[in-house]
Amino acid sequence: MAAVRVGKAETSVRGSDAQMGFDPLDLGKLPSGIVNRTLGTDLDSAPVHMSGLAHRHAAEKHPGDYPLCLPHLRDAVRDPTFIGQAPKHRDNIELIRRIPGGGGSGVLVAVSVETDAAGRYRVRSFYVVSQEEIDRKRAKGHVRLALK
Repeated sequence: MAAVRVGKAETSVRGSDAQMGFDPLDLGKLPSGIVNRTLGTDLDSAPVHMSGLAHRHAAEKHPGDYPLCLPHLRDAVRDPTFIGQAPKHRDNIELIRRIPGGGGSGVLVAVSVETDAAGRYRVRSFYVVSQEEIDRKRAKGHVRLALK
């Protein structure tokens, strides 16, 4: 796994990923077959990319979750336990993978359903979801067990 720098940018001007202090990460290919079977979508297989800006967003918006999630992002993208779509965020899918030893909690990675100009799906954010939140999302039909 590539080394990841964590920290805030030294400047308030929005610059390149490196200037912001957060490295971009490539998280592997979206498992489109699993996503399409689970959600009834028709997404193409393409790489999933997290820009430095999205990396920074997750670190700053979810600082307590950040160190718990980071080691599990690639596994959550490549082999999710649950897949869903929040009703208020129809332009994203949610890939959830249980965290080993996490008491049923998981890491949720929100990924765009449209590819960017480079042909990649983009990570919007990531954070920890509790077992109770996973159960609520499942009961409402917002996430489903991934059909592998």
